[in-house]
Amino acid sequence: MSDGGEETTNGGEFEFEGLEDFGDFYARTYPWLAARAVMLSGNRQNAEDAVQEAFIEAMRRWPTVRACASPEGWVVTTMRRKLSRDGRRWWFRWKPVELTVPAATTATVEETAEAMAVLRALGMLPPRQRQVVVMHSLEGMSYAEIGAELGISAGAVGSNLHKARARLSLLLDASPELDRPGDSLVPGVRTDPLSTALRGAAEWLLDGLRAAHDRGDHGAPDDRGRR
Repeated sequence: MSDGGEETTNGGEFEFEGLEDFGDFYARTYPWLAARAVMLSGNRQNAEDAVQEAFIEAMRRWPTVRACASPEGWVVTTMRRKLSRDGRRWWFRWKPVELTVPAATTATVEETAEAMAVLRALGMLPPRQRQVVVMHSLEGMSYAEIGAELGISAGAVGSNLHKARARLSLLLDASPELDRPGDSLVPGVRTDPLSTALRGAAEWLLDGLRAAHDRGDHGAPDDRGRR
């Protein structure tokens, strides 16, 4: 793939302008992106594969990506597209799986229990419903934005969101209602109980993945897909 980013070769190896800047960007954003990918996919291995590919693409095109209004947005969009593309191959075989993730280091026992309950509940959702509810309720994306990225209609987005929130409300004993019916079309921060629970789980997950990253569980990617 190519988006016009400048790449040069020397003996078959890539040379990347601003590679040190990329290293800083990777170290700063990897835990956050990995946490978001886990929330979207419900599978840590699939999440880490998608994140790895997104960072490899960003490294290859770093002069262009660095100049974007939001390099973080570029990487998260690439990650989501990777998950969506791969998901088409395995969604028909989907079944709930137990998610194993590093525990947050600063959380209380109660916070850990709440976060794990949310992650388990998300894991019970079919992949499309999970994607839609995370993109809308956690990332603040509109129906139109979600539909454009996933290749489905706004009506399908709304239907999947309604089903996801209803299921989560049963599993978590929380209200499935959005702030107001019209708000569902407006991107922004959600304040309803389910969205608050999702944000809490995302923060807990980020804390654990950041600690794991700081311990050196993940190395920087290279252009051959190795860490």
